[in-house]
Amino acid sequence: MEFIYAKVELTDKETHEHLFKTWYEPLCKYAYSMLKDQFEAEDVVQKVFLKLWDDRHNTNITTSVKSYLYMAVHNISLNRIKQLKIQQKHNQQFALEGQAEHNEVYEGVVEKELDYKIKLAIAQLPPKCREVFELSRFEMLSYKEIARQLEISPNTVENQIAKALKLLRENLREFISVIVLYYLIRLVELW
Repeated sequence: MEFIYAKVELTDKETHEHLFKTWYEPLCKYAYSMLKDQFEAEDVVQKVFLKLWDDRHNTNITTSVKSYLYMAVHNISLNRIKQLKIQQKHNQQFALEGQAEHNEVYEGVVEKELDYKIKLAIAQLPPKCREVFELSRFEMLSYKEIARQLEISPNTVENQIAKALKLLRENLREFISVIVLYYLIRLVELW
């Protein structure tokens, strides 16, 4: 029983089963050559036969059955390739957005931790040293302005700043590399 031209009676269940048994494996190989995925290939071929059965009363094959089936597999495979590319693009975009959110959360945690450690180290400075350091670094006063405000010499201001920096380096020794790296990354982001 050879089914070649449009005179094939597709409403007959036996005919449909014969077409399936005859063409399933070759069509799967053809779909695989396009999709490079056995599961996807089998899914495409099954869709072709399911559509052929569902539309059996309205389908009018004007070429050979073989050509019709291969063309159907070809078209569905092309559509599936397009869908997979779009899905892959969305997955990559989602992964990048997820990574960006993860980085933002991580940076926020690191920033809070560093801020806490720095504030703690500053709080541990001797009172006069801390006052001079805060006026210099947070209020951006010059050594002369600090000296005038605190009624001390500029040399004393310079010595207190040097002492504060030395103590901060000692207290933040384990975090120095993280602090430097963090602020370098922030500078790069600003460029």
